[in-house]
Amino acid sequence: MIPGSALRIVNVVLNSGKPLSLRELSKEAQVPLSRCSRYINELERLGYVRKRPRIKVINEELVYLIAYGRPLKSLKTTNFESLERSQYLIKKIAELAGERLAYAYTHLAGAELVAPYVVPNEVYAYVKEEQLGRWTEIFEKNQIYPGEGGSIHLVVSDLNSFYGAREVRGAKVVSNFLLFADLYSCGGREREAAKFLAERMGLRV
Repeated sequence: MIPGSALRIVNVVLNSGKPLSLRELSKEAQVPLSRCSRYINELERLGYVRKRPRIKVINEELVYLIAYGRPLKSLKTTNFESLERSQYLIKKIAELAGERLAYAYTHLAGAELVAPYVVPNEVYAYVKEEQLGRWTEIFEKNQIYPGEGGSIHLVVSDLNSFYGAREVRGAKVVSNFLLFADLYSCGGREREAAKFLAERMGLRV
């Protein structure tokens, strides 16, 4: 099993947008410097990164460590039900969040905004655990209710899923690499959507 701290380092290295020093990486990933150094040495040995002069990804297949190391559907979720279609819910949830609540779409909802492949029938969004109570309160005021079989899944992860997130068409979406990993980890049509995303976004995976 891949340690969560190692996956945080992988996520930051993939999404930093620029080569990082070891100290910068340690700070961004919130991993102790000594442990960060050990993981980077191993990633270099495996041919995923180059350490000098600064840490840089040389093999984007590194993203599969996230896909296999913490599959999306293995993460802690709080589920809700709504009679509205998922495509409408993507816009509605973004509006309900406003500037007060942190979220970032992933899975097919994220793909719908970045590289549409199939119409989503579920909405997955990363949120902050300490804001789950507020989400529940706002949802219930808008006829969205807790339910295990629901189509809305609020996901909590210690990966720092907001790192590299961006706004697309008025809604926040995780980075392309995390979106790819989450889709790929689900198999089936989601894996096909991941491959389509990679082609559209020029990911070398």
